[in-house]
Amino acid sequence: MSFVPRIYLNPDQCEGIQEQKIYQVSEDIAHYLGNVLRLTAKDPVVLFNERDGEWQCVIEKIGKGKGSLCAQHQLRLPIVPFGPTLVFAPLKRDATDLAVRMATELGVHTIQPVKTAYTNTHRIKEERLQSIVVEAAEQSNRLTIPKIKPILSLFDFCEKWPKDKTLWVAVERCYEKQIPLAKDHRFRGDDGILIGPEGGFDKIEIKNLLLYDFVQPLSLGNLILKAETAVVAGLARFSQYVKA
Repeated sequence: MSFVPRIYLNPDQCEGIQEQKIYQVSEDIAHYLGNVLRLTAKDPVVLFNERDGEWQCVIEKIGKGKGSLCAQHQLRLPIVPFGPTLVFAPLKRDATDLAVRMATELGVHTIQPVKTAYTNTHRIKEERLQSIVVEAAEQSNRLTIPKIKPILSLFDFCEKWPKDKTLWVAVERCYEKQIPLAKDHRFRGDDGILIGPEGGFDKIEIKNLLLYDFVQPLSLGNLILKAETAVVAGLARFSQYVKA
């Protein structure tokens, strides 16, 4: 078997992964392993989380919506996650899902939805986004799961942002001054990047954003990008710093 599935084990739901210990999996995971992947007893599976690292396991039992795994040995040690914060205005459902998935694959530490003047929707289904980041983490070989924060108004968020970290804001479509391209900036791995809604920022929002000392305007290039594309273009600038 060349493909070995990776399964995220929520550290809040277990005491810790140890050699030769048996772990029960949820009905959904049992269905995925047994019915979708057609795995059977003794087939390999990898368990991981930010607290315990990554572990080689084998299926102990599987069937009828139930399953258990036996941990064998540790593959990777746990890490202290380090990466940027994505601050974005929620988009239409599919676009939001895509942005969150790609942000997870690019190693974000935190995902913070914000409400702006032109935000498409003010509703966020945190449970749905949580399932998306878990699946994306399993597929992208990362050990950690991004934190998903409750939605805030843009300026409530700004008041809470750490003053010693830069918040890069993609504003070239509604900012009068010339901005250097992103490659000309110096990024810190735990900075934040703010991507606006499909309609862009309101002029008053830009004016008020630039009053904060920690805010820096950012250009992602000369082309007009969809919001979810801008998320990828912006986060790619942090990829060399990510530890996830």
